[in-house]
Amino acid sequence: VGCFMEDSIALDYLEDMRELINANLESIIIEKRAIYGEVAELSGRILLAGGKRLRPILAILAYELAGGQDLDEIMPLALASEFIHTATLVHDDINDESLTRRGQETLQALVGQPKAIIGGDWLFVQGFGLGGRYRKEIVDVMANYSSRLASAEFSQLDHVLDLSTSPEDYLQIVRGKTAGPFAAGCKSAGLVANASEIECNALFEFGIELGI
Repeated sequence: VGCFMEDSIALDYLEDMRELINANLESIIIEKRAIYGEVAELSGRILLAGGKRLRPILAILAYELAGGQDLDEIMPLALASEFIHTATLVHDDINDESLTRRGQETLQALVGQPKAIIGGDWLFVQGFGLGGRYRKEIVDVMANYSSRLASAEFSQLDHVLDLSTSPEDYLQIVRGKTAGPFAAGCKSAGLVANASEIECNALFEFGIELGI
């Protein structure tokens, strides 16, 4: 019974975090719509279409694990990870010619490929605008993982329908697209909490293992 109650409390906490993240994302999009119009409206619709919000939740948990206590301090970084992730999904859908995601029309299905590319770029810029509020050391971590993510995307396209793709090739792509962002988010959160170098590296390795 005790274990069940602990699991229930943990799940409730994660759901509360997800709702808080969704509320913050929605607030940003409402603000941006008034400034940027259609690109914010339609790109924001993709951002708010749902999802598990794993990356921002993981950043918040890593921050708290590292001793951070002020959610306002970590929230911009957590939200940045979701904006950047959604940008990559928009571009993935273009590459895959997908018309639906999460039960809704993709951005390219709504407005066509040229505008969808711009919409993905807009989401990415918003993500870096949020992440750019932090000190250089943290921004460098973000920039590095975003660059590695792009490199992994390039590699993935090279291996589409390639039956000679090795397990090593596959794992390298996964490390770039999933494990890398997880790890960078955890390490960045530790840096925001002013954790030690050993602690930040441990959070990074945890993110790698989680992503693989």
